[in-house]
Amino acid sequence: MTTPIDEVSSITASPTMEFRRKINNPSSPYYLSNSDIPGINICGVTLRGESNYREWATATKNAFRAKRKLVFLDGSISRPTTNNDDLDDWYSVNSMLVGWLMSSIDPAVRSNVAYMDSVHDLWDDLKVRFDVADPMRMHELKDAIRSCKQAGKSVTIYFGRLKSLWDDYSNYRPLPQCKCGGCSCKLDKEFLKSVEIEKTHEFLMGLDNDVYATLRSNVLSMTSLPPLNKVYQLVVQEERHRYVTRAQENSNDAVAFAIRPSRSFTTDREKLFCTHCKKDNHDIKHCFKLSGNYPEWWFTNKGGRGRGYSLGTGRGRGGPTSVTAHAVQVNEAPTCSSAPIDRASLPMLYDAQWSDFLKMLQNGKNSFSTEKLTGNKIFIEWILDTRASFHMTSSRSILSNLSPIPPIPVTLPNGEITM
Repeated sequence: MTTPIDEVSSITASPTMEFRRKINNPSSPYYLSNSDIPGINICGVTLRGESNYREWATATKNAFRAKRKLVFLDGSISRPTTNNDDLDDWYSVNSMLVGWLMSSIDPAVRSNVAYMDSVHDLWDDLKVRFDVADPMRMHELKDAIRSCKQAGKSVTIYFGRLKSLWDDYSNYRPLPQCKCGGCSCKLDKEFLKSVEIEKTHEFLMGLDNDVYATLRSNVLSMTSLPPLNKVYQLVVQEERHRYVTRAQENSNDAVAFAIRPSRSFTTDREKLFCTHCKKDNHDIKHCFKLSGNYPEWWFTNKGGRGRGYSLGTGRGRGGPTSVTAHAVQVNEAPTCSSAPIDRASLPMLYDAQWSDFLKMLQNGKNSFSTEKLTGNKIFIEWILDTRASFHMTSSRSILSNLSPIPPIPVTLPNGEITM
C-alpha cells in the first residue's frame, strides 16, 4: 500500500515531469517564450546567395546563440528516439528553428531550397550550396577593396562600404589564432596589428586627393602610424571643419554682394542738430553758414531742393550730401601690374576659386572691368545734365570752370561712408 508521500515522490521522480520543468526554464535550450513565432527573421540579414552567405551565417549563429538554440543548429542535440518522451518537445523547438531559417532566406532563393524536417540538416545543406570559398571569390573581394574609393561621398559612407568588404574577406580567410595556449611572445597580437596597419593604408588611399591630400601626408609622416579608428576620427574632424568653413564662406559671399540702402545714413543725419544756425540734419562742423562755403544750389534754389541736390540723399538744407558711388568707364587705358602672382600668397583659395581668379585677371588685361557694370563708354565729348551741380569723373581734362566744394560723404556699396 502506498502512502500519499510515496505518490508525491513517484511524481517528482517521473522523467516527464523532470523534462517539463526543464522546458519551462529560460536557461534551457528547449525553452520557447510567448514572443517566439516561426515567421520572423531573428538575424536581421536576408540570405541572397553566395554574395552574402558568410554575413548571413554569422548573424544567424549569433541570433541562435542568444536564444540558446545553437546546439540544435550544430547537431549537439539530435532527434530523440521514437519511444523517448522528449520527442514531441524536440519537434516543437526544431520546427520553430526551421521557420526562423526559412524566413531569413530571400524568396527568390527560398523557392530553390528543399524543405527539411531537421534544422541541422537544413543548415548543412545551405552551407554546402552557398559557402563558396574558392580563390576566385577571394580575388574578387581583394579587387573590390583595392578599387573602393570615396568618390565624393561622405567619409562615413565610404568607410562603411570598405569595412563591409573587409569583414566579408575575413569570413573567407579568418585570421589564425593560437589553439595550444602556449605562445608567450604574443605573436597573434603582432599579426593583428599588421592587418590593421594594412587596412589603415587602404583607407587612406581611397580618400579624395583634392580634399584630404594634406591630411594623408601628415598622418603618414608620423613616426608611428595611428590605429585605424584614430585615423578615421581625424578624417571625420577634417570633413566637419571643411563643412563649417564652406558654410561661413558662402555666408560672407552673400554679405559681400548685399548693398546697404542709403536710408541708414539719412536716419543718422536726422538726429543731428546745429547749435549755430539752429537747424536740423547737420551739426556745427558741417554748417556752411558758419564756414561761408555756400553750395551752388543755395543761391539757385534757396527755398527747396535743387535738381543738382537730387544726387544726394540729404533731406534738409545745409546738411552734408550723401552720394552713392557708381563705376564709370573712361577713355584712359587702365594700368595693370604684369608681375606674376604666387599661389602661396593666397593659401585660402580652393582650386576652383584660384582658377576663376586667374581668368578674371586675364580678362582684366583685355577690357576694363567697369565697362560691364555700366555698358557706356566715355569719349572726349562728355554730355551731362547742364543744370547738375556735382559731377564725378576720373579725368580732370574734360571739366571746365572748376571750383572747390566742401567734402561730401559718399556711401559705398558695402555700407561704409567716406568723404
